[in-house]
Amino acid sequence: MINLRNGAVIVIAAGLGAIAGAIAASKLPSDKFAWTGFALLPLFMLLEFYLKHLAGLFGGDRNVARLALAGAVVAGFYVAWFALRST
Repeated sequence: MINLRNGAVIVIAAGLGAIAGAIAASKLPSDKFAWTGFALLPLFMLLEFYLKHLAGLFGGDRNVARLALAGAVVAGFYVAWFALRST
């Protein structure tokens, strides 16, 4: 169940992903799409590091927290990536 606190954390994760996507879209050449995964690696490492603290917001279920936050990071990243690349 999504409440205000874990919803806010999901929005922050999507925002961090969007920032990383915007930076990657502006710095990486357009023919190097495969390199975008490396731009997400630091965010996933931070997610795993802070997961024990963030899991409390998701009822203590680490798997739900990991899935929701990783999905938000990836979604934010690629929305920003494709938004900047399509212009």
